[in-house]
Amino acid sequence: MLSAGWGVPARLFSTLKRIFMKILKSFAALAVALMLAASCKPAEEAKYENTNAIWLWGSHMKEAPIQEWAQKGYGHILLNEAAFDKWGEEDVYAFIADCDKLGMTVHIWFQAFYFDGKWVSPIDDEKRAIKQDFYDMVIDRAKGYVEKGVKGIHLDYIRYGGTAHKHDFPECRATDSITEFCRQLNVAVKAINPDVILSAAMMPEIDSEHYYGQNPAEMGKYIDILMPMVYRYGYAGEDKSLEWVHEVSNWFEENSDQADVWVGIQTYTSNLENGDVIPMDAEGILSDCKDITNTNCTGVVLFRHGIGEFPDLNDLWK
Repeated sequence: MLSAGWGVPARLFSTLKRIFMKILKSFAALAVALMLAASCKPAEEAKYENTNAIWLWGSHMKEAPIQEWAQKGYGHILLNEAAFDKWGEEDVYAFIADCDKLGMTVHIWFQAFYFDGKWVSPIDDEKRAIKQDFYDMVIDRAKGYVEKGVKGIHLDYIRYGGTAHKHDFPECRATDSITEFCRQLNVAVKAINPDVILSAAMMPEIDSEHYYGQNPAEMGKYIDILMPMVYRYGYAGEDKSLEWVHEVSNWFEENSDQADVWVGIQTYTSNLENGDVIPMDAEGILSDCKDITNTNCTGVVLFRHGIGEFPDLNDLWK
């Protein structure tokens, strides 16, 4: 720091001091800007050429109008694994090949922690450790698909059924058990095909760790695309506002590490009095898709084929 004790004239000292303080403030401002740039996630840019997707039940595979979907700008189909039981491997892989020729990627959509109508906790409460044998069994299923050329694995029920806090121990945290599964899956399938796309359906809540064990910031280190199911119609017995849609969607984008975020939206509304499903027309679905383009997320996933009229999305992200 400059000091008048150096014999510098008072007026010159005052001028030099002002210059020095301006330089110091400039360096301080630059340092703050650099720290913020290092800590903030950059504006999201889509990693994939096409980011419009559809959830497709296995039982609907044969009726799916894939040529129409390709023409309307859809690039990804999340096909439920039940298709293999319904139609057999030969027909399913033929369907995947047909989609591939049309420029659409098929992801096998399967339930991670839910079997035969029951939730399966990934933690052994008595041992307070993850169920590694269970992990291996589920991961082997995914490996089998990737070994046969499947380009995407979509995880549904990659969570607890609202009871994560009951399986949370200092030795084995509930959220860590979900993240660890994602890590092991990533290592296993990307050793077969580094380009395989991993995605996961997420509960649309910003405090889902306590109940569901999902930590998107940690899961996003191993999952390529997080797909929060931002279902605004009839969610928890009420229709949610557009502000809620934007808040939840942007929160996931900001807390997803390096994963992309594609927002899951409905193709139907609900009668709040009796719960009846009301299919939406193409105009209504397109309007909801356009709402997602006003967030920081980079894709949309429609739930589901069989309900509602799918719109043309070729110009959605332009």
